[in-house]
Amino acid sequence: MKKWNLLLLILIALSTVLSLSGCRSDGYYQDQAVVSARKYLLAENPAIPLMEQEYIKFNRPFMLVEPISGSNTTGRAQICICWMTPGNPEVYMVYGVSTLSMIDWTPQRVISRSFRKSSQYDYLQLAGKASGELIQMQFGVLSIASVNHIRFTLPGVWKCKFALNSNPDSKLSAAELAKAEKLPRYVLAWKLVENGEVFYSVYGGTAKDDTLKDFKYYFSGIYSEANFRAGVLESKPLIAPFGGAR
Repeated sequence: MKKWNLLLLILIALSTVLSLSGCRSDGYYQDQAVVSARKYLLAENPAIPLMEQEYIKFNRPFMLVEPISGSNTTGRAQICICWMTPGNPEVYMVYGVSTLSMIDWTPQRVISRSFRKSSQYDYLQLAGKASGELIQMQFGVLSIASVNHIRFTLPGVWKCKFALNSNPDSKLSAAELAKAEKLPRYVLAWKLVENGEVFYSVYGGTAKDDTLKDFKYYFSGIYSEANFRAGVLESKPLIAPFGGAR
């Protein structure tokens, strides 16, 4: 199999999110693929420790996608639905081939691979943390569709120049701020559409480098498209968002 690139990733919704949609979107077929992958993984690997089985049953996976042919919208791809269980250096990957809509995805085999030393790992872990914290902070001001978009997709990552003390409750001293500003700044951001206007839900801080190693959180918020674009260093993200357009 080809070497996997972090070309596309997605946190998949559980079936509850589908009740909010009246039609069978890509999200529906992706959810059905996750259900199939989960059943296949547990059936093919009965020796998986009980605690890991429970984690797989009740936690969202992420996906690794490697295109085979065609475009990102019409081509076919190798897609692994993956669970990273706590304390296990191996990731459980259920492999299949389909279009990116996953309408025709079926599990073919289980692969185990370690991502602990990969740059992908820091991003995946941080994306999950950022999603949960933003939902807690912004739940009361966002629509259900926007909340689910943050909950069930992966964000883009941009280098930025937003002020690290931009939150009203920031307690950084001048010395702490000066020290923090020596490191590169990044935002993980989800594009949202509310009442026909584009906004970005952002989770920002500093890290050692573009892999987001040793990321430290400093600020968050909901930014207008104009303010978001003014605050990022380049319009093209370091890591592209994936999991459904808003």
